[in-house]
Formats: sequence, C-alpha cells, structure tokens
Amino acid sequence: MADDLKVLSDLKNKFAHYDDYQRCLTDLSRAIIQINKINKESAGQDEIGKTYHQQVDKPTVSLTETLDYVNKRLGLVVDAGHKTADIMANADEEAGNQSNGF
Repeated sequence: MADDLKVLSDLKNKFAHYDDYQRCLTDLSRAIIQINKINKESAGQDEIGKTYHQQVDKPTVSLTETLDYVNKRLGLVVDAGHKTADIMANADEEAGNQSNGF
C-alpha cells in the first residue's frame, strides 16, 4: 500500500504561489470596486448617463461576481492543499513512530 501513496516532499511549497494569486485577485477586486464607484458617481442621470449605465453596470457586476467566485475557489484550493500536506506529514511521522516500535 505504501508504494501506491506518494507525497511530494515540497507539497506545501507547491501551493505557496496560490497565496500570491489570491492576494492579486483581492487587489484586483478592490480596484474594480473603486472603478465601479467612480462609474456610478461620474456618469450622471441624464439620458447619456442612463445609456452609459445600461451598457456598463451589468458587465461590471458580472465581472465582480466572477472574480469573487474565482477568489473563493482559489482560497479553498489553498486551504485544502495546506491541510493535505499537514495530514500527509502527520501520517508519515506517525508511521515512522509506529515502525520504531517494532
């Protein structure tokens, strides 16, 4: 069974860049929120402003929702990767402790 289960010694490092990706997405989300705020405040409520909002508001909301979704899923991947690495390290240590008793 042990031959079937292999864990990379640097498994946690394989997920290290995902934290950076998540930080970048968070920064991008903040920028988009700021852009949305500026768009809402600057277009006005006349006919041109209303036409502008009809064209811009929905895609911007969709972009924000998509980015939030990707950011949350990436966070789940990061958490799962770290937990998996911890579980495998603990299992490896426990197996070593058990084998020392023989």
